[in-house]
Amino acid sequence: MAKNLSVTIDIGTTNSKVSLFEISTGKLVSRKSFQTEKQVDSFGDLFDIKDIWSQLVNILQDFVSKYIGKIDSINISSVGEAGVLIDSNGEIVTPMIAWYDRRAFEYINRLTDDQKLRIYEITGLPAHSNYSVPKIKWLVDHLKLSKQKKYTWLNVPDLLAYFLTNQIKTEFSMASRTMGFDLNKRTWSEEVLEIFDLENMIEFPEVINSGDIVGYTSSDSVQELGNEKISVRIAGHDHMVGALGIDLKSGDLLNSTGTTEGLLLINNYPFLNKKNFEESLSNGIFTNSQYYTLFSSMPTGGNAFEWYQNFFNISQNEFEKDCNGIYQQYLDNEIELDDPVILIPHLNGSGAPFKNGKSRGLMYGISLSTRREDVLLGIFLGLCLEMKYVANCFPMEHVNKIIAIGPVVKNPLWVQLKADALNKDIEVVNMEESVSFGALKAAYPTFDYEINYRKVKPIQQHVSSFDQMLDKYSYLYESKQVLIDNK
Repeated sequence: MAKNLSVTIDIGTTNSKVSLFEISTGKLVSRKSFQTEKQVDSFGDLFDIKDIWSQLVNILQDFVSKYIGKIDSINISSVGEAGVLIDSNGEIVTPMIAWYDRRAFEYINRLTDDQKLRIYEITGLPAHSNYSVPKIKWLVDHLKLSKQKKYTWLNVPDLLAYFLTNQIKTEFSMASRTMGFDLNKRTWSEEVLEIFDLENMIEFPEVINSGDIVGYTSSDSVQELGNEKISVRIAGHDHMVGALGIDLKSGDLLNSTGTTEGLLLINNYPFLNKKNFEESLSNGIFTNSQYYTLFSSMPTGGNAFEWYQNFFNISQNEFEKDCNGIYQQYLDNEIELDDPVILIPHLNGSGAPFKNGKSRGLMYGISLSTRREDVLLGIFLGLCLEMKYVANCFPMEHVNKIIAIGPVVKNPLWVQLKADALNKDIEVVNMEESVSFGALKAAYPTFDYEINYRKVKPIQQHVSSFDQMLDKYSYLYESKQVLIDNK
């Protein structure tokens, strides 16, 4: 019996998706999703790994029982930075701190300027509490783990692959989000571990290429999968896997949208220079490991719209109606952009070039006549101006085109504002789950499918308005930065 099906797993910040595809055609056979469950402790947010695993096992068992002998592989992608420590017996000894949790900030704050520069030179990452190594330091200290023992760090997909196969491995794009991986040597960095006083006790897995086989479910580690021998593979960091899914090329700038937003460039050399260090841009290794990445995450994206709906207590249908109304007014030139409400969308901290978890949002331009729809437009404008502000840190002169993926593809207002803000065509990928297709492409490099784009051109009369708004945005941004620095 031919094994003609493949499962992709995408563990996201808000929701997780498990999809079953025909390998030869990319046809979606089945898809199930669940909320990525969180827990809260005295310090912040944790991912509930027990619930996530339980949900996954139930879905995998359902797929396997319906398609006995037909599933060839399980391919895992996820958010980066989050993970757990396991001991020498393979037992989990720590909770899983959410990637955005700030509890490890104290260890970043203690670093000298020279140490921060050295970390960037080695790992290509700006020292920040989001990354794995400071989280590991926090776990070691606060859980009082013995420094006489050895512990291994497993990122989210590494852990799930370990549950499925009893094998311990990771993948390049995940490794390069830990702040413990030497980009040039492509080895784990003892020097970074020494900076955090973690040497001799913390180990990391063997690093393999995206899509390589970690092991098989036939290890009997999961009884629910029966006697199925299904290969298990790590696709990688979700933003990077999504880029692989839409066949990102060198010179393309990817705008990946979701709960957060990201900008991503790839090239065959690392982007390690003083400018990128000063502007807190993140380097890494792509899912196709011959390429390096330049990446910046904007911690607020779609979660700003969730905040808007909660704040005004409106439904998704009402939100979409608001968006469509503003979009039509915008196309009909009925919206004035000379003095609109503007939100600096640091609702969950800020990314490059001022990467700071303590940063907060700021709304300017509210008056007695401000309506709910004005606030929504201000959120859209703020998200697009934030993207423009961050994009100015990238070598835009080398960008051939901008490709947008994620929830933005369903929101024509957001896409049009992005095109106007950057004064560039935006190629919108008509693909809801690019991460899932990227995971398939990682596992099956010859997997081929048609990518459909629609091109959105900037409205030139609005381009100059965005340039003027950016001046105001920059002034507000820098003024707010002073407030944060003085805390």
